[in-house]
Amino acid sequence: MVLRFLLLDVDNTLYARSCGIVERIDRQIDAYVVERVGIAPAAVAPLRATLRRDHGTTLRGLMHRHAIDPDDYLRFVHAVELADVLRADPVLAAMLARIRLPKVAVTNASTSHARAVLGHLGIDHHFQRVYALEQMGYVPKPAPEAFARVLADLPATAAECVLVEDSGPNLASARRLGMRTVHVHDGEPRHPDAELGIGSILHLEDALASLG
Repeated sequence: MVLRFLLLDVDNTLYARSCGIVERIDRQIDAYVVERVGIAPAAVAPLRATLRRDHGTTLRGLMHRHAIDPDDYLRFVHAVELADVLRADPVLAAMLARIRLPKVAVTNASTSHARAVLGHLGIDHHFQRVYALEQMGYVPKPAPEAFARVLADLPATAAECVLVEDSGPNLASARRLGMRTVHVHDGEPRHPDAELGIGSILHLEDALASLG
């Protein structure tokens, strides 16, 4: 099967984990649960663990249990500074330009956050589309429904796509659907369900060549 689309995660995939952006978002999520939902600070961690276990993400759990407005949540939790840690990356931009596959972002973040990250990195013009939580009906990866929405909209079959991700569960789900998978593990162990592993997004070009 000929590959037709390159699906790229955003956070901790297109930039190094050491930037700490996900940790900033995580602190905003804690603040949202306290300020908007009214949960005592000491109860936030166990509540979020329960929500992630039962619903996949804190957002999904809050939607089910507390009927929150998902767009208000996404605006709140992604109100984080990016400019102090992200800069235009000409090496990344040049590599993406050499990869001929159409590129789309597939992220569990908001559309505005994803576009902001791409803009700060100077690579937004390389992306044909952005599929964020809004486009996926607020159903996050690794749920098969999230990937199904992306594939239906492209349109493409799973076998025609390669997913580049830092999350092992997301890669495992995509591979079960029939996608090719590349794990950007950034110093962490390569996930066993990933077809290939690379330490940095800058090694993606060589990894794709080895997929054949």
